[in-house]
Amino acid sequence: MIKKYNQFIVEKLTNKFNFIINKIYSFDELPIDIQKDIELQFDEFSELKPIDYKYVAKILKPIEIEEYLFNSFGEYNIQDVLEEPYMINLINDINKNGLDYPIVGIEGNHRALALYHLNKDIPYLEMVEIN
Repeated sequence: MIKKYNQFIVEKLTNKFNFIINKIYSFDELPIDIQKDIELQFDEFSELKPIDYKYVAKILKPIEIEEYLFNSFGEYNIQDVLEEPYMINLINDINKNGLDYPIVGIEGNHRALALYHLNKDIPYLEMVEIN
């Protein structure tokens, strides 16, 4: 596989959504499973909705998400999370079978932690509000 992340290269980074690095997607262009991950980040009282954002495909290096992970899981219990049966199974599954969909916004912190632990690049959809 070619890894030229600063160019528009299609690469098999996920099993079910072969996105183009740096391409901007609308909500409607994304697979239904990713739409569900996005919708989880909004409640009925949110002023903005998923269609009010564009989604930029990126690749993050594990070092780029350390602060996010420490904020999500807590600096002192991240190792405890890695030892939970759910995480052990998730890490093993991703290591063996790959990742189905990219992480999007703040949804997918366990998948991000698994990839971080495996020291693998992290397929990510950045949510950018449409002005």
